[in-house]
Amino acid sequence: MPQDPNDEPASELLKRINPSAKITCDNAHYTQLPKGWLVAPMQILCSLIDGNKQNGIERINLDVKYLRGEREPKTLTSGKFIPANSLLILVDGENSGEVFRTPIEGYQGSTFKQLSINENMNTEYLLQVINFYRKLLRENKIGSAIPHLNKKLFKEIKVSIPPYKEQQRIVDSINKAFMFLDMIMENL
Repeated sequence: MPQDPNDEPASELLKRINPSAKITCDNAHYTQLPKGWLVAPMQILCSLIDGNKQNGIERINLDVKYLRGEREPKTLTSGKFIPANSLLILVDGENSGEVFRTPIEGYQGSTFKQLSINENMNTEYLLQVINFYRKLLRENKIGSAIPHLNKKLFKEIKVSIPPYKEQQRIVDSINKAFMFLDMIMENL
């Protein structure tokens, strides 16, 4: 399905994300981009943060094994508070770059950072972009004893940004494709 030419261009979206950014619409380095698209580094679109420290309240430890369903919940009485439906990105270990959505509120596991996506971006679109770059992130970890997400590389990833409505259409198309793949796999 072709992009709707009436969609607000991504330059307007980026002005809301970062009003002080100097945004040009010509994209001379990216001549293959459709009209209304821009390229921006990941660090403009999202940030890696920690939850707010809390003490004296018993909460679930949102660690990797719990979030993958591999272990029963463990509780802590202090930690970095994370609300339900937050995004956590794994920054330590073999699968750095893997993103989880928290099913409940709890304390941030020690191998995570909270992934805060700017409200002007379609969250699911940006998660698809991050997923696309997971192999690159895994292959470029830093540190020797415990490999860490290369945060500098993550922040510098160049993201092609379509108009917001086109982001949603792309997400819908991806979801539809995965639905068909699931149906094919079930019928094998």
